[in-house]
Amino acid sequence: MARCSLCDRPAVYLSKAGGKAYCEHHFLRYFDRKARRTIRRYCMFRERENIVVAVSGGKDSLALLHYLYRLSRRVPGWRIMALLIDEGIKGYREITIKDFLRVANELGVEYRIVRFKDEFGYTLDEIIEIGRKRGLPYQPCSYCGVFRRYLLNKAAREMGGTVLATAHNLDDIVQTYLLNIIQNNWDKIPKLAPVSKGPSHPRFIRRVKPFYEILEKETTLYAILNNLYPEFIECPYAVHSVRWSIRRHINELEEKHPGTKYSLLRSLLRIIEILDRYGYGGEGEIGTCSICGEPAAHDICRACLFRRELGILDNR
Repeated sequence: MARCSLCDRPAVYLSKAGGKAYCEHHFLRYFDRKARRTIRRYCMFRERENIVVAVSGGKDSLALLHYLYRLSRRVPGWRIMALLIDEGIKGYREITIKDFLRVANELGVEYRIVRFKDEFGYTLDEIIEIGRKRGLPYQPCSYCGVFRRYLLNKAAREMGGTVLATAHNLDDIVQTYLLNIIQNNWDKIPKLAPVSKGPSHPRFIRRVKPFYEILEKETTLYAILNNLYPEFIECPYAVHSVRWSIRRHINELEEKHPGTKYSLLRSLLRIIEILDRYGYGGEGEIGTCSICGEPAAHDICRACLFRRELGILDNR
């Protein structure tokens, strides 16, 4: 059995890239230092903040809610709230809501659940079926991503949030980075910065990623050690995403060549810096959707365009 590099107790975590092993006590200290360093490095929070944590009910977002709540006890000016978007995925979302409620109630944080059905008149399952019948070319993840981002911003603002914290970890970031390169979506890469740079709009809530430099296996272990780990269940629509193939290949590379994920992250940050230098790093000024009044890059926001194509624009 491996021993902790710092105290010789049994190790629960081995960092191959760092060449160190950690017992439970020293792993939690390592995790805390790493998260706080990330928050400080990218100036994610101010002394006074109403922090809305986007929680899916999965291990990463439950870990983020737990971590920021505990950190907030050292910062009197912080208020922590939780927000879950219920897309209406049968057999999946009911289970994750149960874990979300368990942790939110244990911590005693204010929370809100916002449902696709209430906001758009249909669940995601129903939206996907409507799209198929209409012959629309979009994958389930396209509808989900657009509508989720729309509701996260809208609901966080309604909750009085000054910043929206998401649980994207290092693995999520580098997977999306490579996915955008493969799909030639260079305009989306600046959005992978640790702190949103825009858009400049009074209804847009600034977004931050406190787990930006933390590996998925580290957030997983943090969740396990703090009794947060939820019942494992995978979104049934995940198989339609190219991301899962990319994830498998990156994990294989990391296993053979420890530090690969950190190298990809450094590459991403360098690319963002270059794009920023040539005027592509931020979203700048943005307009207002002529239909719903939310921030939009064009006259009509993406969510309203989808709803119009689906024929559900008047079902809110």
